[in-house]
Amino acid sequence: MSTSLLYHAFGVRGYRHVCTDFYQGQVALTIRQESDTLRCSTCRSDQLIHRGQVVRRFQTLPIGGRPVTIV
Repeated sequence: MSTSLLYHAFGVRGYRHVCTDFYQGQVALTIRQESDTLRCSTCRSDQLIHRGQVVRRFQTLPIGGRPVTIV
């Protein structure tokens, strides 16, 4: 799975594909935000102090009849 497919098929930009996992009939696409696109959600500044991260899961359109989750 390429970052290009994430952009064209799901409209995901500013992230890169890390890995694809298959389990229990599902597909999980793990992505990571590119550091140059990180911004403060309040003021949109790029001057950030990183204090951890939160893993989020999004259910998206199926591929080949298999459920797909973007992590």
